Amino acid sequence: MQQGETFGKVPDISFMDFLFGGFEETSSYKDRPWIVDVPSGRSVTFGQVKEDAVKIASGLARLGFRQGDVLYFVTYEAARLFLVKIGVWMLGGVVRGCSQNELPDDYARQIKESAVKFVLVDSETIQVIQPALDILKYDGCIISLDDEPIPGTTHISKLLADDGSALKLPTKTNPKEDPLVILNTSGSTGNPKGVVHTHYSIVENMKSLRNIPNEDTVLEFMINYGVGFFTIALHYLNTGRTIYHINKFERGTYFDYLTTYKPRSILFYPHVANWFARCDDQLETLRDANIIKLMLVGGWVLDPTTADLLCGKLSNTHLMQVYGMTEIGNCTSTKIGQIKPLKLDRCTSEGQVVTSSGMFLPSYEGKIVGVDDKKRVGPHELGELYVRSPCIAKGYLMPGNKVQNLTDEEGWFQTGDLGIQDEKGNLFIKERARFMYKHRGDFVLPSEIEAVLLEHPDVQEAGVVGMPHPTTNSSSRAFVVIKKGGKRNEEELCKFISDRLHYSKHLHSGVRFVENLPVNRGGKLDRKALRQFALDNN
Repeated sequence: MQQGETFGKVPDISFMDFLFGGFEETSSYKDRPWIVDVPSGRSVTFGQVKEDAVKIASGLARLGFRQGDVLYFVTYEAARLFLVKIGVWMLGGVVRGCSQNELPDDYARQIKESAVKFVLVDSETIQVIQPALDILKYDGCIISLDDEPIPGTTHISKLLADDGSALKLPTKTNPKEDPLVILNTSGSTGNPKGVVHTHYSIVENMKSLRNIPNEDTVLEFMINYGVGFFTIALHYLNTGRTIYHINKFERGTYFDYLTTYKPRSILFYPHVANWFARCDDQLETLRDANIIKLMLVGGWVLDPTTADLLCGKLSNTHLMQVYGMTEIGNCTSTKIGQIKPLKLDRCTSEGQVVTSSGMFLPSYEGKIVGVDDKKRVGPHELGELYVRSPCIAKGYLMPGNKVQNLTDEEGWFQTGDLGIQDEKGNLFIKERARFMYKHRGDFVLPSEIEAVLLEHPDVQEAGVVGMPHPTTNSSSRAFVVIKKGGKRNEEELCKFISDRLHYSKHLHSGVRFVENLPVNRGGKLDRKALRQFALDNN
């Protein structure tokens, strides 16, 4: 078992009391931007946050918003979106967001199960959510964020023009029971679930994030309705830092944004890191400019080859990796000292080299148990990770506004991730348990094969799935994106794997070359979509 330094005492206060407890300190940097939407340039400064949120809260109250009501958002914006969120919380309300590319039935299901009374959109997303509102015969309030009003909606300018006099603080909050936000999971193993976080769990998440080193500015492109952006945005508000939020990530403009905004840190998912680490000319320019001091990787585990490329090509930049989930927040982080580490810590498990996600932050403890017997295993033994913390959400939202508990009777949450810990307590995540498959009697972890493929100099990205086979149960097939200027050679890549991995992990179903790999709502490799693509094009 490994746990952080201390659980610490969670203050029994509402999130708004926690957030604005020392907010007067922002006077020294009131003109500094908190969130900047890229590429529109719309921003919110620290000095305007509280004043504008009060106006929005008052305007919402005039529209009938009451304590306990839910605002549902589908938008590409981030800056003004968070002003609305804070206004909702001032009234004792709850927020929930969703992907901008969901199906009408899924929008309708989430709106219905959350008992939504207010919906927030922009000019693009009103087109995708309107069919769901028609299905529900929705007659609640719709708020729009664009520069120009959308017919049939209440424009954000009307709320910002309010004098604030209608704001009435909610009655007493029960921090451990009252919901603050419903966060959608990424849907990596099925439909997205609504995860209910309370004031209590989010306050503790905010406290825990103070243990992760940060720079003054960050450029990121996280989904604006997920746990990652939610927590980092509020953490940066709480600590006086600036976020440059890319509304829609495109590789063709990413390096332009880096040179324009000159962030001191960048945050990205592993599949983007794979591409980024192989952009030789652009990385040479970045290294010479000496702008970026921190590269933060989250969402999944970085393979060793890509980690080494990043550390080698940006030798004056720290590389940090975190691990977390929607249900539990960010619970581990690799350590950064005064001297830059040459590479992320790593270990070898059953022949697979895995990079470390670091140690548990204060307020968290974890244990690795056997997949079958659920008994705690020793250092360097593979098993499933369980986590316990006051940061864990209250539960999954169920029909009828019920909440399904996430933990067992001792407070442990089953993550579904396979990994190991070393003697020091460093965590090494190998794979989602559901993504494993068998070749004859041997378990195969697709991420292991992908990590080896990424060692090949011609490979930029790789995804592996198990194909049905009548005699071996499953056989591995790789989908590969070739680096610019690289060669497409299926036989060579198959041999590259067979020379390095056990027979059960060979690419018995071959290699297919693709222009890109599918990515799910949470910015991770969409293994479900990749496998379906493989089956449809077998």
